[in-house]
Parts: sequence; C-alpha cells; structure tokens
Amino acid sequence: MGPDFRAGLRHALYRPAQPAGLWLGLAIFLALLLANQIILQPAIAIGILAVTGGDQSAFLRGALLSVLPAGLITAWLAWVLASRRGADPRDVLALHAPALGVFGWIIIVVGFVLGLYVVFGVVAWLAGLDIESSGIVEQTVMRLKGDPLYFVIAGGLMIGAPFAEEMTFRGQIFSALAESRIGVPGASVLTAAAWAAIHGATQPLPIVGLLFLMGLVLAFLLVRFGSLWVTIACHAVWNGIQALALYAMASQ
Repeated sequence: MGPDFRAGLRHALYRPAQPAGLWLGLAIFLALLLANQIILQPAIAIGILAVTGGDQSAFLRGALLSVLPAGLITAWLAWVLASRRGADPRDVLALHAPALGVFGWIIIVVGFVLGLYVVFGVVAWLAGLDIESSGIVEQTVMRLKGDPLYFVIAGGLMIGAPFAEEMTFRGQIFSALAESRIGVPGASVLTAAAWAAIHGATQPLPIVGLLFLMGLVLAFLLVRFGSLWVTIACHAVWNGIQALALYAMASQ
C-alpha cells in the first residue's frame, strides 16, 4: 500500500487550488454542463439519427453512442478551462496521480463498489425498488445488446461518462466551492446533489436519491485521498459492472 493510502486513512489529502475564484469557477462549471448535456450529446445523437434514420428508439441509441465522444470532449474542455489565469490543471482538477499502491487501489475501488452494492441492495429490498433496469438508459442498453456498436455504448458508460462527470462536478467547481464559505462539507453536498439531479430525466426519484448518496461517497474519497483519479476509477468500475450486468440480464 502506498504512502497516500496510509496518509489518507489518517487525514484528508485534498487541497483545493482555484485561482479562478468562485464565480468564474461556477461559470466554467455551467459551461461544461451546457456543452455536454445541451450541445454535444444532443448534436451527436441528432447527427447519428440523420445518418441512420429511425424513430425515438433510434434517437436513444444515438444518445448512448454520443456519450463517449461527448464525454471525452467535455473532459478536454475541462482541462483547457482549468488552465485559466496561468493555473496548472492538475492542481485545479486534483489530477495528480496518488501513491496508493496496487493493494491500496484494490481496497478503495472494491470497497467502494461492494459497500454501495450492499447499501443499494438493502434500500432496494426495503423499498421494493428495481435498481438494475428501472431507468431509461438501462432499458435501452439492454435492448441494444446485439448492436454492432455496443462496445462504443459500453465505452461511453465506462470512460466517457466518468471522465466528463467527475471533471465537471468534482473537478473545478468542487475546488471553487471548497475555498468558499461553505468549505469542503458544503462542496460535497452541493456537487453530489447537482450530479444526482442531472440523472433525474432518465432515472426514477428513488434512484436519484441513491445517486446522491453515491456522490457523497465519491466526494469523501476525493477529499481523503486528494486525487480525482480515485473518483474517476471508482465511477468507471461501477459503470463497467453495471454495463456487464445489463448485458448479462439481456442475454437471459
């Protein structure tokens, strides 16, 4: 286990670095959110629909195919905008590689996934929720199991979405909020709430509530170990397992 793993267990390693300030940081956050959710994903989806034709189902396919390119472009924009006023994007976005060691990474990622699966499973059992395939995205992914571009859809879930969402929600705006009066606790709550809220269009309300909890856990990991790479890895593995589970469910 690396020194950052042992140090992160004792005290928080996250150090916000936001030379842009709160208001410019908020403007950059909104710009990234607008670019990804309102411009890039819809534009790419419409382009795919125009080429392939089809109905609403085809548009949903295009929307899923757009996640990978839109996510990578959003992540690049976040990097570029984080360099405003001569800042180092690695400091602003907390993208320094943590010294966690192989076992440290395994403990963090596996612990994150197993812990949340236990909590989600208990909540789903108590409330009678279907947390595997209740959302529009999950249902569409299952229908597209045999699609020749399914690997692009899976890549969007495993790579595009984690990079875009983590760099947007727990990147620059987290740093700006953490340096404001609300501090790290307020930044954790606000970014988790905003991140959960953007899933409200495709997920039922109880799932949005569980995603809020997941956002709080991701913020906790960011603060303890001081690197956005930790939250990106956890987010990517979670989405990857979900994609494999949906594929397996559709195969049945």
